[in-house]
Order: sequence, then structure tokens, then C-alpha cells
Amino acid sequence: MRKTLPFIVLLLLCLALFLWRTESREIRSRELFVTDVFVELKARGTRDATGEAFRRAVEEIRRVDARFGYKNSLITRLNENRSMKDREGYGLISRARSVREASAGSFSITLRPILEAWGFTESLPYRIPAPGEFHSWRQAPQDEGIVLKADGVTVEIPEGTGVDIGGLIEGYAGDRAREAMLSAGCDTGLITVGGEVVAFGDRTWKIGIKNPRGEGVLGVIPLKNRAIATSGDYERFFVEGGRRYCHILDPATGWPAQGLMSASVIADNCTLANAWAVALFVAGPDRLAHVLEKGGMDWVVVDRAGNISASPAMRGYFPAAGTAHGTQ
Repeated sequence: MRKTLPFIVLLLLCLALFLWRTESREIRSRELFVTDVFVELKARGTRDATGEAFRRAVEEIRRVDARFGYKNSLITRLNENRSMKDREGYGLISRARSVREASAGSFSITLRPILEAWGFTESLPYRIPAPGEFHSWRQAPQDEGIVLKADGVTVEIPEGTGVDIGGLIEGYAGDRAREAMLSAGCDTGLITVGGEVVAFGDRTWKIGIKNPRGEGVLGVIPLKNRAIATSGDYERFFVEGGRRYCHILDPATGWPAQGLMSASVIADNCTLANAWAVALFVAGPDRLAHVLEKGGMDWVVVDRAGNISASPAMRGYFPAAGTAHGTQ
């Protein structure tokens, strides 16, 4: 009996180690709504470790929304007071400006007044704005009127200009959630915030590109240590006179962009992927494909006829090109 006792102890230790390693390799997930946005978190690790990572990620997503969302945020106060002093907000607006410049104006953060007129900020019901509302918005200074002071914290906007950074804030929330999970000791995970997805760690995840006019997906792409964001005309829209009007506006006109049903961009971080997906939806691949690929980004678009186009690295994942049936 004495001779077998050490063996039994060793066996129990090996079993405990095996069970711990098995548990630590498990992928755990949590789904919830945070500030009315669907959030899904996945992470590899023990129940305690992933639980803490999820807690920190949700806390960070809530923090980002409180600081930069539609209600009682720093952006709200910037629009009211024409000035803001905040290093984080300054950085976001600076990044938005860079995308605007690189996309030749296809991305804008000064659409707030005309978005409100369309009813896409929930302050008014959906409607087509009156000609005078378009005129008033065009008369006000747009993105070029935003002043970023050299101190790195002060942002000033002229009278009549309304800032809205909704075109990149979900992606930014995803990036910040990733950092929160990493800080909790989570080395591998997947974060979905609305339509934006962030992958990190040594695992390759399979991400489906949604069919914008039906059930299921058009294709499945691998995602490892990158992010993907999608802009589509199926998220917020209304139909009037047989025509679909979506919330993604062309900064050149203030009218909803009409060329595509969806646009996805894959980039190294989700903030840029989010902003560039909006720009691509507005401008289309003929104008922006070269810019995206030169910047190390991939892309996938579905046009109004249901035709699928993609960057070279993505084309092999969409054998059913042309099957997203285009309708208004």
C-alpha cells in the first residue's frame, strides 16, 4: 500500500494538471446588449480568467459610449459649446480627419445636422429632409472647419457645424475592449460590437460576411489578429416611394449613398476598419480599392445588383459571387 501511494498521488496530480490545461484551452463566450448595441465576447481560458476579461471589456465599451456617444457625451458638449479639451477625443477626431483626407472626402464626421434631419439620430422620425435643411447644412463649415490645436487636447468647431463620430466609434470600442481583455491576462479572443469584429491571439477565427438581402452569409473569411467592419444599407433605413434610404450619407450631397448594399474592410485595427468601411460604402471600390490595398487593408463589397467584388486576398472566399439578390 505504501508503495502505491506515491503513484496514486502522482496520478491525481497529472489528472488535475490535465483538467486544468483542458479548461484553460476552452473557448468561452458571452452575449449581451451594451447601450442598445449587440456585443459578443469570446475568449480562451479558465472560467475565472475569462469572466474577468469579459467584465473589463464590457466596462470599457460602456465607458467609450458614455464619453463619445449620442447622449450627454463629450461630443454632445462639443456641439453645444464649440470646444472640447480631451486627449482621447482629440485623437479620435484626428484619426477621422486622416481617413477623410485619404478617401478624398468620402468619410465625414460633420454630418450630424443632416443626419438629424433624416431622422437617423432618433431625435425625429424617418423622413426626407426639406430643401432648406440641405441648404442650411451645406452653408455651415464641414470637416475642414474643425480646429485641432497644437496642444493635443483642444478641439474647436465653428458655429453651425455638428460633429458625429458614429462612423468609427463601434470600431474604437472594439479596440478598447481588446486592450481591456489583454490587460486581464486573456491572450486569445474575439469581440463583436454591433457590426464590427476584432480578433486577437494565436487563433484563426472564421467570420461570415452577411447576405444584405437574405438569410445566411455570402462567404466566410479567416481572421487572425485583425479586425473587420461592415457598413450596410440594411442596418438603419426606411423605404419611401419604392426607394430605400439608409443612414450612411454621402458627405458630398447629404443624401444616402446608393451604389452598394454592403461594404466590409479588414484592417489591423477596428477603428480604421470601421471608418474605411463607411468610406468604401460611399465611394465604392473603383475609387478606393487602390487606396485600401496600398494601406494593407482588404475589402469586400456587394453592389445593388448583388454582385460581389473583393480585394485579391479575399476573392477565393466568395465562390457564390452574384447571388446576393439586389433589390431596393
